Amino acid sequence: MNDCHMRIGSVREPARFTYQFINLAHIQIRTVTLSGTMIAGHVPKEVFVMKVLVRHLSIYLIILVCFAQLAVVPAVGAAVQAGKSRKLQIKPQTREKSTLRRAGKDFKVKKGAEVAAKVNNLRQRSKSVRAALKFFEDKKRMPKIDQSFAINGSLGSLKAGLNTGGGVFQRVSFEQQSSISGTYVEIIFVPVLSLETEWQGTVIADLYNNSNNLVGEYVAESVLVMPDLNLYAWDEVYEAPVYEGALQPAIAEPGMFTNIDLGVPLDQQQISVNPRYSREIINAVRASYVQSGPARIRAWANCTFAWCGGAGISCIGTTFWSADALSSSCFASGCGDYAIGCSWETIWQ
Repeated sequence: MNDCHMRIGSVREPARFTYQFINLAHIQIRTVTLSGTMIAGHVPKEVFVMKVLVRHLSIYLIILVCFAQLAVVPAVGAAVQAGKSRKLQIKPQTREKSTLRRAGKDFKVKKGAEVAAKVNNLRQRSKSVRAALKFFEDKKRMPKIDQSFAINGSLGSLKAGLNTGGGVFQRVSFEQQSSISGTYVEIIFVPVLSLETEWQGTVIADLYNNSNNLVGEYVAESVLVMPDLNLYAWDEVYEAPVYEGALQPAIAEPGMFTNIDLGVPLDQQQISVNPRYSREIINAVRASYVQSGPARIRAWANCTFAWCGGAGISCIGTTFWSADALSSSCFASGCGDYAIGCSWETIWQ
């Protein structure tokens, strides 16, 4: 490319540099012809004619190559700029500390074969898990079950006299509250798409009692994003619950999307933020399962990272939603137990 510029000078004067090349070709042809006359006694005339033709053709080929390079490079630059301009910009959501009536403890992260086996087991006995995974499989966007990971922890005793503060979360009936009295939390993330600052897949939130019996389950297709590169804090921008084997419409809340093509990077889609708050009507489900309401995984993420506070700052440089990131000391020490405590207030209440 530099060679072309050295030969042809400014690209603003195509007529002049073409003329210069033609003159150059003429001079070279005359030189070769003259040289041929001087040594014509030793070399056949046809050889000199061929040399002239080859050199003449080479010069014009150089001109064409230079023109091609000058035309292609700006086009490539424009394409790169267009790709950058399509990067989706999402503002961080408002994160408020909910009153934690049950403190979280014993936070830990699991991954690998143990979690993959757990997902496959849940798939066999849970219609909701089976339907959530099948949704992606039908779209030929396979869930990466082997890359699933889970956060686990225990819930402390219920603190009397405290409410959720602000009434953000929809309450279920008294019968349901009394039946959901678990103490052990497990939230499994099954990825379909995992990129820097973006995660898409299935979330399985399970609540167990002291006898390790499942007493509550919430399953949803989810899209998580990390909007601020200077803070390890994640927001959910899409949530579609799955109840009794049926995928429900995406929950519409301010700042959330409802028309995402799941499994495709957000910056490759034409999507828009839902302009106003509304809730989809979902059929009643069994008492042991949480009824429809606000986006629960979104509320959990907002609660968790609100309580984290400045702890996420020490995680700068980590831009993936992954087991390694959540098990790192910067998250586990400052956010882990809050993630467990927030699950009770947001997913199970």
